[in-house]
Amino acid sequence: MTIEIPLVDSEALKAEINKLQDLDDEQKRSLENRWLHMVRYWDQRSRKSRRKYFAYRTIVLIGGVLIPALVSLQTSNLVANKYKGLIQFAAIVTGLLIAIAAGVEEIFHYGEIWREKRKAAELLKIEGWRYFQLAGPYRKATHKMAYPDFAGNVEVMIEREIKDYMVVTQPMEKGNVEKLIDEQIAEYLKRKQST
Repeated sequence: MTIEIPLVDSEALKAEINKLQDLDDEQKRSLENRWLHMVRYWDQRSRKSRRKYFAYRTIVLIGGVLIPALVSLQTSNLVANKYKGLIQFAAIVTGLLIAIAAGVEEIFHYGEIWREKRKAAELLKIEGWRYFQLAGPYRKATHKMAYPDFAGNVEVMIEREIKDYMVVTQPMEKGNVEKLIDEQIAEYLKRKQST
């Protein structure tokens, strides 16, 4: 029996946040509410999209193998004539299921979303570990001093992820994606300033 180890251990990451002694409670809450929330969210989206992707691909694969077998049975002398109509019906339903499963995957892009969200969750998690360990761009600072840079880097990563997601799920011209992102960022900053 294989034991599945989660790629995102929320409790372990929360414990790492709580170990940061030089951060105040507001900064720790912000880390949890923004960074950890996004790591969890993208991990969850990745896992759900992966399950859906493999479910639809399995239907296509199994159905693709069944149709030739059903057609062969229907035309062979191995099956009584009274069952040939049922076999024909099964072949038609199987073909429809294959078309529906392939169409749903093509519309919703579960495979692309799975890979894209997994990448986003892992990159954000890596950035968090760099911050926790004061490595990379944070190596010459304390957690408190590095916090603004870390928070800024997280926001840049989230912005990039939104752009990537929009390109994957809603093919638009490049200028339209950037315009939409700029509008969303401006709206977010406007709300933040008013609070």
